[in-house]
Amino acid sequence: MKGFTRFIAGVSLISGALLAQNVIATELVLPSEVAATHWKTRYMNEFAEQVAARSNGEVTVKIFPAGQLYSDQDALAALGTGAVHMVWPVAVRTETIEPRTGVINLPFSLSDDMMNNACFASGITELMSSYVEPRNLRILGFLRTSDLMFVFRDREVTRMEDLRNAKIRVTGGRVFQETMRSLQVSPVSMAASEMSTALAQGAIDGIFTSPAGWAEMIGMTGKYGWYVPGFSLSTYAITVDKGWFDGLPEAHRAAIVDAIADISPRQWQEVKVDDDALIQKMIDQGAVFHVADDEERARWQALSQENAKLFSERYGDVVEQFNALGARCGVGN
Repeated sequence: MKGFTRFIAGVSLISGALLAQNVIATELVLPSEVAATHWKTRYMNEFAEQVAARSNGEVTVKIFPAGQLYSDQDALAALGTGAVHMVWPVAVRTETIEPRTGVINLPFSLSDDMMNNACFASGITELMSSYVEPRNLRILGFLRTSDLMFVFRDREVTRMEDLRNAKIRVTGGRVFQETMRSLQVSPVSMAASEMSTALAQGAIDGIFTSPAGWAEMIGMTGKYGWYVPGFSLSTYAITVDKGWFDGLPEAHRAAIVDAIADISPRQWQEVKVDDDALIQKMIDQGAVFHVADDEERARWQALSQENAKLFSERYGDVVEQFNALGARCGVGN
């Protein structure tokens, strides 16, 4: 009888150990629509390595680049289904879930100085997350996408009027759509994986994108670049399934949050340097790149006030919160 009791106890211990293993092991599915060669994938790989190290191998991040699993928009929609746990979409995509997040996509709303300010960076993360949390999502941080620029196949742009009647791919979002229409441009929304082919085939005239998108995804199909400094500093919103995240053991949540906290400030500096190098790479290959001068930039700023006014009419409280955060952190526009 004693032997049988010891046998049962042994089985219970083994079963308990196996159960504990199942509870501890965590898989984080992270899709992305950009190519495996894009620098965002490099940071995702670093994120996976850091999370594994910080969790002692208990959290495994599985990355699916180049739209292998989902586009970023579809991945956002899949959060909460169990098929996807985290997405790093351009922040305009969160507007389809919660329009108030569009405040950070308004022209000239964000700057590198603002996002390099720790007070503002943490504050804007909390503010934007508070808008999407009722939708069972949580934003854990922001990465720098780019100070966006226009790329054209056969249109050389040096002023605002040169954009008229162009069909331009944008990442989506009401703010971006309204901004393009104010420039008398026809906005076209499509996944990043489709834009180079669409440009080559003439389905669109141009693309509103990053230097990385230009150099690594479009190439010399887009010979002409046009850049208005500060017009649209785009970000990636690191978004998780809130229910899944909140249900993780505290140590696993900490591993994820700490990895992002380590990567984000450094990434903001590194990508800006990379952008300059990628633009020079395109110029060296024969691309034509124009930058708006101060007078032209002032015209774009004046136009942007109309977009800000439209947004304020709908979400005045959001604009007030955004401006109050900037004032509190000493980096308001």
